[in-house]
Amino acid sequence: MPTSYPWTSAKKCRRKNNVASLEVSTHPLKMDNMRITPSLNKALMESLQNWSMPFEELDPLLRFEKMNLAEESLPLDICEDEKENYLKVWNCKKTSILNKYTTGEKLTIISSFLPGGEKISTFSALIRQVSNLNEKVKHRLEQLDDFDEASVRKTMGLSQQEFVTKVHMLDEEIKKAWDSEQRVNAFKIAIQCSKLLSDISVMQFYPSKFILISDVLDNFGSLVFDRLKNKSFGNKNIKFQYIDPNTVLEIAKETCQNWLFKMASIRELLPRLYMEIALLQCNVFISREEMKPTINRLTKMIRGMGNPLVAIYIRVYLCNTSSKLFSKESEPYYKDNLSEFINEYQQIFHPTMLKKYGAQLLTADQYLNLYVPAVDWLLFGTLNWNHDKLNLLEELLKKCNEIENSELLLCCIISAFDSSSVIQKSSAILDIIRKNADGMVMMHQALSSLGEHLCHAESYRQVSAEVLSQTWWKLASGMKSTANFLQVLEPWIQFACLQLSSQHINVILRGTIRYLIKSGHPPDNYSAQIQNVIKRILKHIPDVEELFLMDAFMPLVELVQTSAARTSMARTVLTVFFERNKSERIDDPIVIASLMRLCRIVHDSINAVSVEDESKWSGELIVRCIQVARHEDLDTQLNFYVECRAAFLKLDAVLVALVHAVNTLSTRGAASRGRWLQRACAAYCYITVPSLQCVLSRATLYLLSGQVALLNNCIGQAEANFKALVGVIPNIPQYVQEDGQKKPTHDRVAGLISNFLSTLLVLPDNVDSNSKAYILSGFIKTLERVEWRKTDALYYTTLLRVLDLLCEMTQEQYAYHIDSVISNDELYGAEEEFVKCLENYATNVCQELLVVLKALSDAKETKKQYSLSLELFWRIIKRGDLQQSSMSGLASNLWMLSQKLQDSNAKYAKSILAVLQADPAGRQLLEKLKVQ
Repeated sequence: MPTSYPWTSAKKCRRKNNVASLEVSTHPLKMDNMRITPSLNKALMESLQNWSMPFEELDPLLRFEKMNLAEESLPLDICEDEKENYLKVWNCKKTSILNKYTTGEKLTIISSFLPGGEKISTFSALIRQVSNLNEKVKHRLEQLDDFDEASVRKTMGLSQQEFVTKVHMLDEEIKKAWDSEQRVNAFKIAIQCSKLLSDISVMQFYPSKFILISDVLDNFGSLVFDRLKNKSFGNKNIKFQYIDPNTVLEIAKETCQNWLFKMASIRELLPRLYMEIALLQCNVFISREEMKPTINRLTKMIRGMGNPLVAIYIRVYLCNTSSKLFSKESEPYYKDNLSEFINEYQQIFHPTMLKKYGAQLLTADQYLNLYVPAVDWLLFGTLNWNHDKLNLLEELLKKCNEIENSELLLCCIISAFDSSSVIQKSSAILDIIRKNADGMVMMHQALSSLGEHLCHAESYRQVSAEVLSQTWWKLASGMKSTANFLQVLEPWIQFACLQLSSQHINVILRGTIRYLIKSGHPPDNYSAQIQNVIKRILKHIPDVEELFLMDAFMPLVELVQTSAARTSMARTVLTVFFERNKSERIDDPIVIASLMRLCRIVHDSINAVSVEDESKWSGELIVRCIQVARHEDLDTQLNFYVECRAAFLKLDAVLVALVHAVNTLSTRGAASRGRWLQRACAAYCYITVPSLQCVLSRATLYLLSGQVALLNNCIGQAEANFKALVGVIPNIPQYVQEDGQKKPTHDRVAGLISNFLSTLLVLPDNVDSNSKAYILSGFIKTLERVEWRKTDALYYTTLLRVLDLLCEMTQEQYAYHIDSVISNDELYGAEEEFVKCLENYATNVCQELLVVLKALSDAKETKKQYSLSLELFWRIIKRGDLQQSSMSGLASNLWMLSQKLQDSNAKYAKSILAVLQADPAGRQLLEKLKVQ
């Protein structure tokens, strides 16, 4: 094979699209439409769904947030099926109680059965072996009679977690004692657990302590019930509802009576009540008819409890137990216990109780909130029992008017009833709050709950919304606690957005700013609550753009001063705004200025330690703002982009968006403003692109900006961008970091270069330059110093593209043009000197491709060598002058080389032969080259 083959391009008068093609079965751009037919096998689909559930687990960090919202996710106006499932609803409520009522105080536990707490004598007596039944009965009676406090020990200074752990240990001790036939011992442990509920030395933990202890008592009751059931029915799985006392064996009845007598022998009222309630289900083995009267008796016996906090939670335990046994039939007991609570309501405010919670440094509202879970649960069952909710609400509101200090009851009533009922009685509720405002410590909770209900009103017509708003504002603005004020403001501002005018909303925002300033506390202490208020406004105001026209909105947003709070506030406003505003343009200068102010706050928060996701999120918000901001005057729009470039230099994503926006502006101004605007836009892009950190992005934008300038007939600006592009190509890395992963750039660079070479066809030469095809010659020289391996597909593919361009540039008329741009075919008219220069370039490129073929052979890259030889052969056939012996000889040698290297998949070679054989000139060519 000769060492050099001078290239001579063929001159073509007509352009034919005889391109080698491959047969395909589908169009490459056609989207595959998948049609999914629902399966009739529902069991299979459900099993697959259950199998995938573990993979859909929430982020562990979000699980706690979901748990905190559990209480809010329990609407009281639920469907009938869920009403009966009290156990499911109570389990959800338990989670919210355990999360809410926590303490950092030290706790105390009293027991004789925890490890290390028993005396040796007592322990040895407990494990004493018995031989016969008489001794066994006698031993149990001795244990019951010997139930004194001598062996009981007090463990003090426990943290909350340590207390929970020890309660769980007591539960395990009950199971161990039961399994080892020491049932009286298990009974004693349960009694000692119930006694823990008489201790209110740490009141703020009492609701959670009740949950923990009640679970232990439920487990003990289940052990007794299961044993009695096994004694009577063996291993049959019979539910409580189907047990008939007449079919119960006598031994089971005697055992049941034995347990009830043991329970009745407890001297203290509280543990006796708890144990009787825990064993309530066991009465079914004696008489089912006596169970409901027993519940009524226990309801009245609780009156004997002197501590109202202890009393209301034992009422909750009684109602829970009855609902497990009787489901819907238990709802009257909820109503009875609620009535008992209301009758004893004033005990909550007894001086003794006030002294106790004062000694624990609890505020009045913290103390009253301890009762809220219990009252809510009693109201839950009462509402399910009484279907005439409106009359029940009137009755309860009447009692609130009659009794003193009714705020606890009022708050629970407002949160328990459905929105439609509360909305109808909203005026009456506000009157009650207004009359008792001076002494109410839970007024913020009552107003907040009422506001939440009013937010569900489609159109409030009972009383003027302005009157309601004025009333709540007078009450809220008089609050001393800023946190309470903001808690009330959050739902009521939503009500104002839904029902009132923008002027009214603006007045509320002004008042809010005055309140926060006069409060004397830094607004930064309440930034999270202020942010929630602003989020409510943004989500519910009908026209979100109108919000920025209010003179009080932006001052409220910027009221916080710390950098972190301001940044969080700005991100929240921008995020919610763009979620709601779907318009493609915003042309109000006030709105644009406000959004830009927020974007600057977000941008200025980015620093060297900012994580990638934070920068990406900030960039997306700012880019969205740039995309929608529009000015009718193009000069003003360009000045706006200039200001954006100066303000947002830290974020590449924003600079990229600005370059795209200015290029778009350049095309918009082509017809209306003349050449100066287009040149200004081209200069803007040329100055902005070097600021980008990503070399690949720089190269892409240089190409785009040059193409736009060329389209606008700004030849000098286009040439400058293309020269800059040629200069950065060697600096493009092989990999770029995107989304935390390294991604190769070869495919993107190949597309970029192909696009660039296609553009060079229509770019006219600079007449002041002594070099022909100035930009292209510079690119060819650049390829010599690019750090690509010669065997890389990117390298030799680029050479093939350059060869295609050089052959096309030798033609008398190019395949395409840009209007008003004089390309080289018109500029040179295919003069001999110009064509000779291009063919010299082509000769060098062809020689380099032969060098690549040799390198591929040395590297044993057979497939690449085969493909490249056919690619070069095809270009010689279609673009070279085969009348020249050097060209025909090169084509023949390349064909023979490809036949020696022929791959098992020879479709490309066959398609080339098929095209040539279909044309008479092609057949002559094949005979001349002796190709078979």
